[in-house]
Amino acid sequence: MKNHMDDKPWTWLLLGAVLLVASQVRLGLGILAWMAPAPFLHYLRLTHGWRSRATFAGVSFVAWFAGMLKIMTAPLPAIAALGWAGPFSVLLVLPYFGWSWVRQRLGENAGMLAFAGMMVLGEWTLHAVLPFGVWGSAANTQLEQLALLQLSSITGLHGVSFLMYVVAGVLERLLSGERSTVRVGAWATAAAVVGTIGLGQARLGLASLEANPTRLVAAVGTDSVVGSEPELPTAQRLEDDERGLVRRTQTAAHAGAELVVWNEAATMVWPDDEPAWHERLRVLASRLDIDLVAAYVVPLGTDPLVYENKYVFVRADGTIDHTYLKHVPVPGEPAVRGEGPMPLVEDERGDVAGAICYDYDFPRVALANARNGADLVALPSSDWRGIDPIHTQMAAIRAIEGGTSVLRSTRFGLSAGIDPWGRVRGWDSAWDSDERVLLVRLPRHGTETIYARLGDWFPLTCGLMSVWLLFASARRGRAARRERPTN
Repeated sequence: MKNHMDDKPWTWLLLGAVLLVASQVRLGLGILAWMAPAPFLHYLRLTHGWRSRATFAGVSFVAWFAGMLKIMTAPLPAIAALGWAGPFSVLLVLPYFGWSWVRQRLGENAGMLAFAGMMVLGEWTLHAVLPFGVWGSAANTQLEQLALLQLSSITGLHGVSFLMYVVAGVLERLLSGERSTVRVGAWATAAAVVGTIGLGQARLGLASLEANPTRLVAAVGTDSVVGSEPELPTAQRLEDDERGLVRRTQTAAHAGAELVVWNEAATMVWPDDEPAWHERLRVLASRLDIDLVAAYVVPLGTDPLVYENKYVFVRADGTIDHTYLKHVPVPGEPAVRGEGPMPLVEDERGDVAGAICYDYDFPRVALANARNGADLVALPSSDWRGIDPIHTQMAAIRAIEGGTSVLRSTRFGLSAGIDPWGRVRGWDSAWDSDERVLLVRLPRHGTETIYARLGDWFPLTCGLMSVWLLFASARRGRAARRERPTN
């Protein structure tokens, strides 16, 4: 089969595209993500010239576009997938060309390390420099592999991606028939994967043995559809939405919840009505003796639409501790960007921080909460069918990275309480019923992690390694040209 496919290199290119689409985002098969880069690498080994590289870049763009189409359900138009496929097909394609260049000058092992390092650097750029978050990261295809994901507590999610890219590099070398030269690397890679899973499982086992008292918290949903429909809600609709929120909040409080978190855009409040709205929230929190994270939107203009996407944290004594504006609006979202440091509510029952939905697709936001000393993060959120439930599952990696619990209260999606090891302690889907009250016990205290202390040390190390390998390749290439005999 190998020889037959090698005679038609385009078959490897097609296979790589199929595996990429099948492994990424919604309805993805995680096991395929370990293999997906290998056919692409093999195609580049078999072909040469700018036409081959241009064809590869074009097919990669189409594959990423098709992959992102899987999450573009209503209310998003399908054309929105182009906005994501573009940067993905640049930052996650250039490393393939770097692999080919380094491999030809420094050898197979250097090429494999350069590929994995540059892929991690590309993933990091998407969330550290650009506004696309961690979407497209290989690690997000492994959301069911909790033991493997424990590596994120040391390296962030990019350590998992690095392992996966190295495995793909080994598989490609096996495809190319280099079984003897790759043997040591293959065994070392297998040992790294098995060791990572084993240590991750041990970490989970030790966590189960720790005595960590819990607190009862609640995610409360809404009937509001503000932002998902072209028209703003009527006054009557706003009154109905508020009654539903109050009723569900009372249900949670009477069940013993100490903290109640509404979902993102739980209702809409006009600017002139906001002082009275705050007063009602203060009365509600003090009457029920709960801490309340009340998320809502405030339209500042309607032509064009501009709004504040925010929450207020109301203490059980009726005081407003802080107001938080969404720090990273989704590309195209007409929301005012929040600025300033991440807030923290100090409490003997566990310190609480917060963020809003897409904020937690950016590890730097979660890292700031962890470094503030947060034990639990309240995360009002709003999804759509195309990213449900994967978007909530992705928040588990932020919990592991920072060693914090996360209570993700989600409109149009899965609400979940996640502990500092990424374990889902309780969940409830907005599509299952109209009750939309999730009660879950989460640890009062978080856990320290190496990633919370050192931050993005791993992708930065990968970046330095990649630059060094590219520089060494350039020097080797110049030396080879000088040594070439002239006629």
